[in-house]
Amino acid sequence: MKKTNLSLFIICLLSMITILLITYSKDVIESVGFSISIWKENLFPSLFPFFVVSNLLIEYGFIDLLGKYFGKWMPIFFGLPKESSFILFISMISGFPSSAKYTSRLVHEGILSKEEGEQLLTFTHFSNPLFILGFIGTTLLNNKKLAFLLLFCHIFSNLMIGFFSKKGSSLEKEKNKKKSQIKKETPSFGKAFSKSIMDSLNTTFLLLGVVTCFLVLTTILQNLIPMKESTKILISGLLEMTQGIKFVGGMNISLFLRGLFMLQLVSFGGFSVHMQVVSFISEENLRYFPYLWGRILQVILASILYFICYPFVFS
Repeated sequence: MKKTNLSLFIICLLSMITILLITYSKDVIESVGFSISIWKENLFPSLFPFFVVSNLLIEYGFIDLLGKYFGKWMPIFFGLPKESSFILFISMISGFPSSAKYTSRLVHEGILSKEEGEQLLTFTHFSNPLFILGFIGTTLLNNKKLAFLLLFCHIFSNLMIGFFSKKGSSLEKEKNKKKSQIKKETPSFGKAFSKSIMDSLNTTFLLLGVVTCFLVLTTILQNLIPMKESTKILISGLLEMTQGIKFVGGMNISLFLRGLFMLQLVSFGGFSVHMQVVSFISEENLRYFPYLWGRILQVILASILYFICYPFVFS
């Protein structure tokens, strides 16, 4: 009975959304065009090459190599297996949601336990450095010093969360360590390359779909509910980070406040990014709550770091 009621509710909700899509078709089409431009100019160029290369690195044993030489710091600082250093490394370079994508894969392959995967997700929410330094720092703020400050606060707040969430070793970790030592047969480069391209294309098109849906939802809400500028920015930023940051960039407020608001939006990520993460971690039944808690904590820590460091940078 409950399942029937839920299905009926979903049907009514989708029917209402369909009517709204037709009613506000012009604005919806514009928001879809904007989402495609975000994907074309930011997401695809910054993520697709990294996804392809990352998949190839995994196939050819880079996880073990990185863990051997640099992974010794992971158990010391974060209480995680050395193999998890790959996730930290690749997420810092390529940005979200790559950490969710590859954490899910390592859990699937038995290299990480579910508990370790959930812990890792709390502090590997990194924006692409080019997005912060380029789009935010150069295009919106036109201030390189502030862009580097935002990048520092964003990265260091993540690492602080990882350090504070450190847990002791467990028997489960030892089991996974043994599993990770099982060697896989290395595929031919041609096969690995084509597989990496197809996997990366599927992932980037999934991201396009999620971003588009959230931008359309934001557009419908803005048409249905009269909003003040501050409320509009808050709703937009919570649903789709890039649109919210763009609105903040056009606000007539001080440089300090624009930087702070942008840092908070990047640290939280927006529910569009959260949905991208959920789409990956649901495959291995990883919990979403630790990731959400990590984002809330990151907003707080990044803001504190920003308040402390800003006077020194702009003294």
